[in-house]
Amino acid sequence: MEKSNNLFVLFIFSLIVEIDIIIINLINTFFVSRFLGLDGAAAYEVMMPLLAIIGAFSALAYCGIQTVCSKDYGAKDFESFKKHKNAGYTWIILIMIILTILFYFFKLPVLDLLGANDGSETLAVLSDEAYIMIIFCFIPQGIFSITSCLLFFEEKKQLIVINIILYTSMILGSILVTILGPSMMWYMFINIISISLADLYLIFYAFIIKRKTSLASFDKLNFKFKDVKDSLYTGLPDFIEYFAASIFYLIENIYVLSRFSESLIAGMAVFEAIDNIPEILCIGFSFLVTSMLGTRVGRFISIESKENSDIIEKDLENSAKKLTYLATIGGIIFSVILILVAYPTAKAFLPLGDQEAIHYAFLLTTSCAISFVFYLINSQIISYYKIVKAYSFAHIALFVEAFLFPLGFKILFGELFGAIGFCLGTFAGEIFTLLLNFVIVTIVNNRFPTKIKDFGMKKYLYKLKNIKNELITEEQNYD
Repeated sequence: MEKSNNLFVLFIFSLIVEIDIIIINLINTFFVSRFLGLDGAAAYEVMMPLLAIIGAFSALAYCGIQTVCSKDYGAKDFESFKKHKNAGYTWIILIMIILTILFYFFKLPVLDLLGANDGSETLAVLSDEAYIMIIFCFIPQGIFSITSCLLFFEEKKQLIVINIILYTSMILGSILVTILGPSMMWYMFINIISISLADLYLIFYAFIIKRKTSLASFDKLNFKFKDVKDSLYTGLPDFIEYFAASIFYLIENIYVLSRFSESLIAGMAVFEAIDNIPEILCIGFSFLVTSMLGTRVGRFISIESKENSDIIEKDLENSAKKLTYLATIGGIIFSVILILVAYPTAKAFLPLGDQEAIHYAFLLTTSCAISFVFYLINSQIISYYKIVKAYSFAHIALFVEAFLFPLGFKILFGELFGAIGFCLGTFAGEIFTLLLNFVIVTIVNNRFPTKIKDFGMKKYLYKLKNIKNELITEEQNYD
């Protein structure tokens, strides 16, 4: 059981597990925007729906597997752990292969759908170059995501190693491309090389050298749907969030290109790069929530003694309190810092860009900073929904948070106040998502929540315990 003074260390490792896609986007945006200019930044922004699809399927894999395996790990049920991880590897690799083939053969209509041909000719050319390289990242990214979350349990040092390999390769490769001649195609090609190098190390370490002892090892193909079902269902809310985000980016880009200008698109691209930092913190925090609370829920449902169950339930409540305090205090501190550095950071990405694009990036970043604490708390609540299998509530909350509220308020404010209103519409979505979570918990508890323990979803928690006991009884009777 994690000691309280190790909470910060666990958070750091949680960040390391979750940040790969975000840091990749940050590095890409920095080099593309600085050395390919406004057109490069706009073209990379046009690719955001495609990048969100990679994130969607990666999240389906690592969020589902990490949640299910956390409960297996907490219950010390390593036989189930092994079945779930092998099935997870098998299915995500299969899915990523199919996606790569589909996006390869439907390149032209997809590029047209993304809006790559709705701007300048340069925008269309750069978007085409980025597209073909990005889709070949699907398979290595899927492998990397699953292995990372499994290394978190007992092999955290290896997380540092694979991330050093990944980011060092990306930065050095991007610098080399810049020296030889900036090119969208070659910047994106560095992504494939870097992720593949990290995967080769993972395969050599976990699949070969530590095959029998590493929890991240891939022992054999497992196509049994029953062994991946819980992982897919658990990861489905995150998948829907990312998939909704891809639709969100698509509609947002089309709306901005038709209603405003490429300067706003470029400003949005720079904001997406800056937003990677708060996104890293939030995703890492969500991983920490899933790991800490998921392990405790696993222990709770595996204990038969009422006295021990009460102790673990109290530990679950205390852990939730610590996480909430971390989100609130840490979120406020970070929000202040983000607002202070927003303008100079935006200018660093577009040193030769127009002031309009920089101003839009600053406004978008400020709106993000205002909503950050609400984002963290919503993430904690939604992660817990998934742990206790309140899937319908997780789906609803993630859909409105990732798609309905932010898009609705951006367009509403955009029509009322123009481009500035569009930029400032972000923060309203998180506030209304938190209000929705209060409504959900009120419905479950039949009363308004006034304490952190009211968010414990006891109805679902005890249902999990009863199902576990029934399964044990059935197995004993069968034996």
